[in-house]
Formats: sequence, C-alpha cells, structure tokens
Amino acid sequence: MASSSTSSSKAISPTKTNPTSILTYDVVGSGVSVQVLSSHTIHMLVAAVCDETCVGMNEGVYDHMWIVHDPMEGTAYESGEYECRSDLRAACHRLDSIKAAQYVGHQLLLEYDYGSTSTYQLVLKSVDELAEDDDKAQFPRRAPLPGQADFVPYNPGPDAANLNEIYFDLNRFLFDKDDDNLELYLFQPGKKKVQGFIRKEYDACAHMIHLPDKFGDVDEMLAALEQSIKADTPSMRFEWFGATVFPRNCTSNRLSKYMDSSSDGLDITVERGGPNDQKNKGAFLKTFPKTAAAAGFNKNGKPSKANERGWIVYRNGTLTVCRGNSKTIKSNAPSPGVFDGANKHEPENDAVVGKMNIEVNSLQELFCAAEALW
Repeated sequence: MASSSTSSSKAISPTKTNPTSILTYDVVGSGVSVQVLSSHTIHMLVAAVCDETCVGMNEGVYDHMWIVHDPMEGTAYESGEYECRSDLRAACHRLDSIKAAQYVGHQLLLEYDYGSTSTYQLVLKSVDELAEDDDKAQFPRRAPLPGQADFVPYNPGPDAANLNEIYFDLNRFLFDKDDDNLELYLFQPGKKKVQGFIRKEYDACAHMIHLPDKFGDVDEMLAALEQSIKADTPSMRFEWFGATVFPRNCTSNRLSKYMDSSSDGLDITVERGGPNDQKNKGAFLKTFPKTAAAAGFNKNGKPSKANERGWIVYRNGTLTVCRGNSKTIKSNAPSPGVFDGANKHEPENDAVVGKMNIEVNSLQELFCAAEALW
C-alpha cells in the first residue's frame, strides 16, 4: 500500500479539505490493531473492535449499550439505543469531525456495556493517506502485519510427534469449541513467576488455568494441563472457575500458600502429573526445538541459553512470540490464586520477536506457527 504516515502528534489542519485517511487504532491489551477510514463513524470503529477482539466477552456492537469517551475534548459519544442525546450519537459522528482522529498517540476510551467495569483503550497509532489503488470497501478491517502474505508455518515432517493426538482432551478443550474466546499464554515472561495462563470461555464459564511453577519439560507441562482439563471442573455452575496447577510431588513452598487460599469449587489448587508423563518425554523438544528452547529446555537435558528464552501469546486470532521483559500491570484480584497468572505476559514494545494474524485450529498448528516465528 503506497501511503505516507503521520508519525507525530501534530494535528492535521481541520481548515483544509483533507484526503480520506486510514486510521490505525491499537486496542490496548488485545494484541490487535484495527483500521478504519476517517470518513467512517465512531460507531463503525467500535463495530470493528468488537468484531476483531473479545470486547464484551466476544459480544457485538449491538449486544449492549456503550459509550466512547474523548478525554481530549471531554466529550462522550453514545451507542444511541435509548436515553441518548441525539447530537452525541456515535452513529452520526464521522471520525474526521473530532480532534481525536487527528492526533497520533491520542486515545479514545470505550466503555462497553456502560455502567460495568469493561473499559478499553483505543490509541491512534498512525494516520495514512488512502492511496488511489486502495479499496474503501476493505475497511474497517484488522490491520495487516508485515510479512503476513509470505508467512509459512514450520513443517516438522510426517514422522514427527502429533500433539493433537498425544494431548487429545487439551486440544479439544482449547480449539474445538468457541476458540475465538481463547487466551493462551505459555512459558515465563521475563522474571515474572508464572509459566502459563489459559483463559477459555466455555459454556458461559470463564475457565482459567494458572501454572506458577516450572515443570521438568514441556511434555510434562502439557501432560499436566491434559490431566487438569479432565479432572478439574467446577463443582457447580459458576460464571468463572480457576485451577492453579503445580507439578506432581512439587517441593515449592508456594504450593502450600496456594493450597491454603483455595476455595472449594471456585478457585482450586492441584498437583498434576505422574508416571504417564514419561511416555512422551522428549517428543516436544525433538519436534519443536526452538519453542522448547524458549520454554527453557535444550538437548541433553541442559537449560537453554538466556537469549533463547521467551514466551507465546495467542489471543484474538493473533500469535505473538516474545523475548525480554513484559509489562507490569497491577491487579486488585485476590492473591494467591488463579488470577496471579493474568496480565503477566503483555510484552514491552521491544520484546516482540514475531507477530502474525493467524487462525490456529489445534495445538500442532499453534506450535508449528510459533516455531516459524522465533
């Protein structure tokens, strides 16, 4: 796309007739950016955000009332279902009519299902002129990523281990149902003490799994997750359920702290693993050597080098592999507990090694894509 980017915070003069621009907004915390045209309305921006992310637990622009706050001008634009001032309806306001769409770095705040605590930051990342050969009908859309068209996942060969078969129940839980509601964070981000966190919306329940301690290898970790999927379920119907999973025969003093804080049926702590872990030992390292090194494991049983280690983030149809440091995001959730795993893997800007928009349909596809990005 032939375009010129506005990279500073200088405003495009509203007194001149500007060509239609492509506005790229980062949806903070989602790993996704969306693109709309300056001629589009605020309502169309929110629709794109709902379509491309899990805003509102994967609900759409019409499922709830919402409001968009513009901190720059102190204005709020409403979805307009009812109790709405007609002059501030988002459907009536083009983005090129507000200053928020003219300043790179400026943010809009989306309060979805307003009155709740669901607020999302939409940060204007760039303003690009629409080229003559650009098709307006392509917008709104998810922002394309560099190298997207040429990306080829890693092929481990026909005789390689098939994780979909080895970890059948885990694979089915993650990808066979409502996979667009999946958040998957694997391996240790920087110095933070968490080896993995999974959040899966399943039958109207937010099912979470937290891995606070390191396992002997990736095969052992995946086997523990497989066991947890089969054994750890809510004792009754809840809106959420969490399991903090430790390795079998864990000697860490953290285990007792988590055990003491567990509540029956809602936020539990368990040990998973055993003799069956050895059945597939070494399969992951042999099949996905770069990803195993990112998890901290190398051949001959030696730890991988520090510069090889990293973590994986998969959410909202975007896969990101990272090395370095992750952001520190404060939480008011009770601790110790399953929520200790949340908000630990958000990479600093310079920690992203590779990023790709890709629909992953299985464990094998996940790690084949990750292996190609390292």
